[in-house]
Amino acid sequence: ITWPSLEKRVKNSRWLGFTISRDQTAKLWDFDDRDHKMRGTFNGEGTDRVHEAPIMVAALSWPHRRGVTGAKDGTLALWNLETQELINSFLSGKYGPFTAMDADFDNKRLLTGSGEGFLCIWDVERLRHLKCIQAHDGSKIAIVRAYWPENRGITCAFDGRIRMWDLLKTTILGTFDIHEGPITAVTLDFESVLVLSGDDDGMLHYWNMDSRMSLAMLRGHEDRINVIRADFEQDIAITASNDETARIWTISNGRCVGTLVGHTQPVRDVQVDFENELAITCSDDMSIRFWNLSTFTCTDVIGGEHLGRINIIRARFDQEPPMMVSTSDDYTLRLWNLHTKKCEELLASHFGKITNLLM
Repeated sequence: ITWPSLEKRVKNSRWLGFTISRDQTAKLWDFDDRDHKMRGTFNGEGTDRVHEAPIMVAALSWPHRRGVTGAKDGTLALWNLETQELINSFLSGKYGPFTAMDADFDNKRLLTGSGEGFLCIWDVERLRHLKCIQAHDGSKIAIVRAYWPENRGITCAFDGRIRMWDLLKTTILGTFDIHEGPITAVTLDFESVLVLSGDDDGMLHYWNMDSRMSLAMLRGHEDRINVIRADFEQDIAITASNDETARIWTISNGRCVGTLVGHTQPVRDVQVDFENELAITCSDDMSIRFWNLSTFTCTDVIGGEHLGRINIIRARFDQEPPMMVSTSDDYTLRLWNLHTKKCEELLASHFGKITNLLM
């Protein structure tokens, strides 16, 4: 049997996914394939095994057919997504566990952050180490973002600080230090220099990257911010929190315009279609809820399918029918039809918790 190449699948806009797991493997999925959705395993048994600890971060490019994985043992691996072959690896572990990653395959650069506060720059084409600095005095870096056309980067750490960097000189451009707790979520726009950041205490700040001036404080959540989805042009954001709620905000004035109440445990993820005023949330209570954003009411609940907390949801609203993938601590993925709210397929291939799903 011959299968369409990954290159052809990308050109045909297939719905592709890449999961990483505590079982030390990554897997490639084609959610549009009728019979064989799992298309490859990375870091499996054999000569290409690199990671000997949970894989915590990853970055990929479907057009380039390349992916990078980073693990808790401080190892990195560069993969050919087409052939599932290892291209290169970094095995020393001297920077500590990799906890954050951002890649630009067009500009051939990879930015990583570690649990010991190291910020590293790599040539992603060959996984060649270029520079590394101690960026947060040993504090865990939770998030990194880079804008390579201007050689700018940002790091968010558990010390409560967000730092802006000149990545060419590896020098600090400035620090935003108004947060009092570890930074847990961020969304930003490098071109408009706008940032919305959230922390472990439930506080959100809207601020200017150049001036580091706070433009608005978004108060309302009472616990850790897990996810921020925002549209700066429409001046709207939705956040998910450990306080069992999601909230909708007008960003510029920090006003909470609606609270989504119904989950009984932390809300882990949210997907939103602002145009059609639809939000979908998932929670530790093992349920998925659908919300009307004009009335802030729950219109549907899915429960009883997953056997563990639901960590991640990814929706594709622009296809017919619209579909969604969810991942759970029960080690599985489920594929959902958003019209019928029915699970169309259970995907069980991992043997450990799924730590991220990249699309």
